[in-house]
Amino acid sequence: MSNSRKDLEEMVDVAQWEWLSPHAARARVILVGARLDLVDVGIALTEDNTKLVQSWIEDGWLRHPTAEELSTWNANKEKEFTSLVVPPFVLARID
Repeated sequence: MSNSRKDLEEMVDVAQWEWLSPHAARARVILVGARLDLVDVGIALTEDNTKLVQSWIEDGWLRHPTAEELSTWNANKEKEFTSLVVPPFVLARID
């Protein structure tokens, strides 16, 4: 699957944790550090750029939420994240 940059840019939106939590329960939420652009990450995932994605993971810029973060956000379901859906994942910006 390949999405153009323009398509992905149009899909970036704000989502409340309440909407993201079911995806997190299935380990489908990927947190994206402030250094990275959501669209760049989305493109790397859709193009299966394993080397680049792995480097971001190793550098700590991409990761799954910790148990502590999940607990905090489950207590505040209205917390908002800038997000991008790139099936089967949901990318969520963290600062």
